Amino acid sequence: MERSFRQYMLAGTMLAGGAVFGGATPAVANICPNVGADTNCGIIITLNPGGTATVTATGQGPYDGIEDTLVGVVNNSGGTVSSISLSSKLDIFGFDGDGASSGPPFLTLPGAHSSYAGTISKTGNFNLSGPFDTFSGINAGKTAGNVNFPGGLLNGGSAWFSLEEPLTAASFTVKTGVPEPATLSVLGAALAGFGLLRRRRKAA
Repeated sequence: MERSFRQYMLAGTMLAGGAVFGGATPAVANICPNVGADTNCGIIITLNPGGTATVTATGQGPYDGIEDTLVGVVNNSGGTVSSISLSSKLDIFGFDGDGASSGPPFLTLPGAHSSYAGTISKTGNFNLSGPFDTFSGINAGKTAGNVNFPGGLLNGGSAWFSLEEPLTAASFTVKTGVPEPATLSVLGAALAGFGLLRRRRKAA
């Protein structure tokens, strides 16, 4: 009886030690770099299968302490994504020159296309030497626009960038599902093939 009790105690201790020291809780990926007051993203957009997206606030405030937010994107969609569209009631694209890539006091990334642009990574962790994301299609009110991932944001990959305003998960909406150029060319080739097949049938 005493031996069994000791065995249970030893097993319980080993389990507790494994939970504490064995990393039972997976580490959170560093999707965004340290910028200003932030040690990671303030907002994370997760791209899901079926073209949906989940927006999560991490609790990190504006990296400049006032009005600019670090945004990360994680691609769990199962495919490569070429861009996302963001829209808001706020002027999230009203860039005023103090983006996360402008520096000092923030990051100084040589070759950045915009001081608000970030980089694209093949993994869930940021890669400051990766290609830059870009912005396009910004409307006159600066409340909507596209974030582009040149070369594509691979499944399992991540990207980061910065936007204006102290954003929350409810600050904007996300649209995904922009086809890759390769997908469009395949679709075009298929349509052309159908056209040729139809012509041959008419000729016969």
